[in-house]
Amino acid sequence: MAAAEESRVEQTGLALVHEGEYIRPAAGSEAVLSRGSATVVHYHFPVEVAMVGALQEHHVRQIAGHIFDELNRELGSRG
Repeated sequence: MAAAEESRVEQTGLALVHEGEYIRPAAGSEAVLSRGSATVVHYHFPVEVAMVGALQEHHVRQIAGHIFDELNRELGSRG
């Protein structure tokens, strides 16, 4: 990948990644694994959603519900 094609992410958040794109995680952002007999790895990550603008409370709840429904659907489809 040429340097001219690279961009730096300035704020942590969700991203829409298209097929064929490359993502390189920042150093230190990998899941930490330990050796042992366990076969399950739990990876916990925070989800933060910033809504900008004046919204009524019911709109905030509706948007938040949609975001978390979609996140749950996507994560559930991974097995």
